[in-house]
Amino acid sequence: MRFLGFLFLCCLLVCSASAQPPANYYTNAFNKQGEPLRAALYQIIKGHIAQTYTPGLWNAFYTTDVKPNGKLWDLYSDKPGTTAPYEYALGTNQCSSSSASGENYCYNREHSWPKSFFGGANSYTLYGYPMYTDLFLVIPTDAWVNSKRSNLPYGKAVAPFTFTAQNGSRIGNQSYAGAPSGQCFEPIDSFKGDLARNYFYVSTRYLGDSNQFISWEMADKINLKPWAIQMLLDWHHNDPVSKKELDRNEAVYAIQNNRNPFIDYPLFADCIWGTGDCSTLGISLYEHPTIVLYPNPAKEAVSIIGAQAAQSITLWDITGRQVLQLTASDHIQVATNALSTGVYILEMIFAKERIIRKLSIEK
Repeated sequence: MRFLGFLFLCCLLVCSASAQPPANYYTNAFNKQGEPLRAALYQIIKGHIAQTYTPGLWNAFYTTDVKPNGKLWDLYSDKPGTTAPYEYALGTNQCSSSSASGENYCYNREHSWPKSFFGGANSYTLYGYPMYTDLFLVIPTDAWVNSKRSNLPYGKAVAPFTFTAQNGSRIGNQSYAGAPSGQCFEPIDSFKGDLARNYFYVSTRYLGDSNQFISWEMADKINLKPWAIQMLLDWHHNDPVSKKELDRNEAVYAIQNNRNPFIDYPLFADCIWGTGDCSTLGISLYEHPTIVLYPNPAKEAVSIIGAQAAQSITLWDITGRQVLQLTASDHIQVATNALSTGVYILEMIFAKERIIRKLSIEK
């Protein structure tokens, strides 16, 4: 067990070190703002290696959407921070259609940007379209919940709800300001940011393919509508990039050879659709700020200095289990006397980067 723990730690540190964009990947996007930034990102991430629908996507999910316990990560059934109502075994529980008789029957492939709004409604016409198998657009989900969502827009649902999934995702009348009336699908808060960054990616990756898309409630072809932009930015800010997304970004990059810029640098979304300023950004501004942990090793407590701008600060043990979620400030003090002796990973996510530090605890 000690060797396995050490091996896991080494893998985590190696992955963390490589969980940054390759050198110069975004160089041509720096110092740009608004639509020029979006166009520059399009040039960087277009032309990815398209996968087959079967078995390509099924095979990809083994690395892109697997939980630390080996089960499938499903945005429509999982409940981060608590026990999921059910979990799926990869491969064993997959199904190729939406013929499930109820929830917790099988999982299939959900086009988070509905496939009926690009290329045509007949799925057999879509095999030549790269968006049909794009892993930043397609996610594995419970087949029953997938069929209930169908091609509904995302939104803020209000009671009476016509459907509520076991994890709390629900369908009801749309109430987000400015959105068209009708039914919408609202995911749980823990995954709203994930889906927002999916949509920012699609609207950027397929900027040159707008004529292959069909206008619908959330977008005019590939361009997000104003109400959708505002809602997705709200989701983006309220549910920051998670370790799950960072790891998935790396796994998809290994398969498709392109990345989601809005996971790597969340500020890009604000600089294109919001009020963020990227006009003077350069690679030098992405260097790590000074982060100090002392004492390290720690016995009774550890101080963390320099993390006041962090969007999230998480302490993980060497098995990948979340131990603590901390609030950012200029001087954080964490009592460690209740923690077991061993090595921990402190993960700090900023607007423009992710920083990892190793923390040792002794008694």
